[in-house]
Amino acid sequence: MSIKKELVQYAKHCSSSGLTSGTSGNLSVREGQVMYITPSALPYDQMEEEDILEVDLQSGEVVNGTRKPSSETPMHRFIYRKNSDIKSIVHTHSTYATIFACAHKTIPPVHYMIADIGREIPVASYATYGSEQLANNTVETLKDNKGVLLANHGLVAVGDDLKDAYRRAEVIEEVAQLAYGSYTLDSVNPLTSEDLDDALEGFKTYISG
Repeated sequence: MSIKKELVQYAKHCSSSGLTSGTSGNLSVREGQVMYITPSALPYDQMEEEDILEVDLQSGEVVNGTRKPSSETPMHRFIYRKNSDIKSIVHTHSTYATIFACAHKTIPPVHYMIADIGREIPVASYATYGSEQLANNTVETLKDNKGVLLANHGLVAVGDDLKDAYRRAEVIEEVAQLAYGSYTLDSVNPLTSEDLDDALEGFKTYISG
């Protein structure tokens, strides 16, 4: 499957699964020094392969495509340039994760699935969407994690490929819902570091929902 076709497919998955709505969020894939990214202001259900843009990672210039690239192109570029191991990014505004982002509250490890992403899901400081400051804040907070919340905005999940990044975006939203429920019941019981180590060891051979 071509990169552009895969991006369109997962963009539509984000919409149909409720991770995004309208034109919110964006997805990208890195190949060498080129980033393939979804366009700005185009509903996912209308997106086609020819709408995907190619952007030079060094200059930030569009090298192929006629539409305007996502407003969060700087954030995607900065993440890729900071960590060459990251090959794909999914950015969404999913409801429960964004509630935590708006509250400036990390998502605690209330479920073992979070171990594939980090010990918790931290929150990057707020900056205007599309700005280089937001890009910097995101990179500084993400570090070695595979996911991060953006204050008053949404979340970012990264991976070796789109399947990985998309799955992690789903997990972040699921754990956010469970954490929200735990806070509502006034009984938050985070897993220990040892619990997370055990889960992470198991993920090396098998990841299950």
